[in-house]
Amino acid sequence: MGSFTPSGRLSFLRALPRDVQIVIYTQALRRFSFAILNVLFPIYLSKLGASSLLIGVTMTGRSLFLALRSLIEGLAADRFGRRPVLLFTAGLLTLGGLAYALTENLPLLVASAILLSVGTITFPPAEQAVLAERAGDEDRTAIFSVNAFLATLMSVAGSFSAGLAEALQSLGLKELVAYRALFAVYAATCLLTLLAFLSIEETMGGGEPEAEAVEASGDERLLLLKWSGVVAVDIMGGSFIYGFLSYWFYLRFDVGPGVIGALFGASRVISSLSYILGFEMARRFGIIRATVLSRLPVVAVNILTPLMPSFAVVAALRLFMSLFSMIDVPLRQSYILGIMGRRRASAAGVVTVVSRLTSAGAPSITGYVLQYVSMALPFYIAASFQFASASLMYLLFKDIRPPEERETP
Repeated sequence: MGSFTPSGRLSFLRALPRDVQIVIYTQALRRFSFAILNVLFPIYLSKLGASSLLIGVTMTGRSLFLALRSLIEGLAADRFGRRPVLLFTAGLLTLGGLAYALTENLPLLVASAILLSVGTITFPPAEQAVLAERAGDEDRTAIFSVNAFLATLMSVAGSFSAGLAEALQSLGLKELVAYRALFAVYAATCLLTLLAFLSIEETMGGGEPEAEAVEASGDERLLLLKWSGVVAVDIMGGSFIYGFLSYWFYLRFDVGPGVIGALFGASRVISSLSYILGFEMARRFGIIRATVLSRLPVVAVNILTPLMPSFAVVAALRLFMSLFSMIDVPLRQSYILGIMGRRRASAAGVVTVVSRLTSAGAPSITGYVLQYVSMALPFYIAASFQFASASLMYLLFKDIRPPEERETP
């Protein structure tokens, strides 16, 4: 196997172990329904009487609790096994979807959103561990890349499918009933995931090499701490502009939601191709060098964006950046799970916690800077953090190679 190219048209999926196929297909299915809810979730709560403040607090609480839960689930998956944690996670998601499909009680729905992660994308650490352990070193990066590729395509489809709420209303359903019908679709995808996970075999302790993958690098915990710090710097940089980009387009060029939405949709389609490009770069240069190289166009575009004279030029730049912007996601997942021996689920949980916590504070700073300081400064701050992260990644990890790269002559 060992290759993932456009000409292959993902046909190599048929040759993957059954458990890998289950994780990839169920995650793609959930990404479809997650994308629908990502659009509908705040609107639905507002129609039930929630204020903007309550919706914001709900989202913040959901993000923080999910970070804590990801850490606990990662530790539990390394201690008790992948399969029971996968079933537990899928069960929680199903309960959350059922709550939104069956009731309009606002306090209950707020609690369900926070405790059961309704309306946000989740990547359970145990899923990542199963992919890494069933894939093998040679195919691990390809599998993480195709997993991200399919998930992104399904996310695009889900975003466009959010309009089904209005379509159902045109067929005679009441507004809130139409919304609840789509929450029922979400619950059904989570239930299908739960049923599929029943057939997954336990992967922990299945003959994988211990932590010798971390050749002469010292304690795994110190290694994970360094890696988490590098990832945190990069994510913090992106967080300075990610949530405000559409608002910035509106303020800077006076363009409406329709035009901005079309740009974002096109960006997602192009970014799905970045996973293929990233895998080929990793094969040629190695995972760390490929990741670092992929960040350089992102840094350059963020520096140039506030200097451009028109929306058309900025849009072209951002579309170009989309080809590189998501390359690092599956590569980073593959790398850390490749060098962490058997503590894969814990490592995935820690990185998830770091990702969510470090992205929490930056938007508040950006809001202040946009209003009182400069419309350009957030882009320069983001570029600085992203360049610093790429530099640190190269300096700290260029000599720590995953098993498949060490075996190459």
